[in-house]
This record gives sequence, C-alpha cells and structure tokens, in this order.
Amino acid sequence: MDAHEMAAHMRDHLEAQRMQGECGDDEELPSAEDIQVHIKRHVLHPSVRVAQILRNLLELADTLQELVSGRGEDGLPLVDVRTVTVYLKVISEVMQIYKTADLTKMLFADLDV
Repeated sequence: MDAHEMAAHMRDHLEAQRMQGECGDDEELPSAEDIQVHIKRHVLHPSVRVAQILRNLLELADTLQELVSGRGEDGLPLVDVRTVTVYLKVISEVMQIYKTADLTKMLFADLDV
C-alpha cells in the first residue's frame, strides 16, 4: 500500500467515524493530500526508516537463502560461495540492527497488507 492509497483509506476511515458520530460534524477533516503529506513526513522518522530497512534486509535474506544452494546436473548439491558471502553479510547487518536499535520505538506494521 503506497502513501496515496493509505491516505485515501485514512480519509475514508475519518469519514466513517464522522458518520457514526465519533467526531464532531463541525470539525474539518484533513484532505487526502494533507494526510499523504503527514504520512510521508512520518516515514522520515528514524524509527520508521530503521524498521523499513530491517524489513527489506530480512526479505533480501530470505531470497538469498533460497539461492544459496541448488543441484547440479548430477543431482549433487551445489553451493554458490558468493551468494553465501552476501547472505552472511545481510544477516550480520540484521543482527547489528537488533543489537543497536531501540526496538520498542520501531514501527513493525506490515504496510503491504
């Protein structure tokens, strides 16, 4: 879900709250564009960026792990040493983030749902 879709969803949610009487009718709701700007500014926050970097690294690690080994024509296992090296570097970066980041302040929501 990109910022535009998220902003439209939030705007719809605010409209629904208004219809259910959860917010005053005299309150002006932010436009979808205002919400989108707010989301883009929020995404600049380090806790959000670090969580996104971590998410990307974990996805890369999963992909690399699948590529690490295969089978040759003779059916014997093959290991790509370069891929293993990159995989281990990615895992090292992930572990470094876990060691140094304040995980309690990171946004771990799955924004792609």
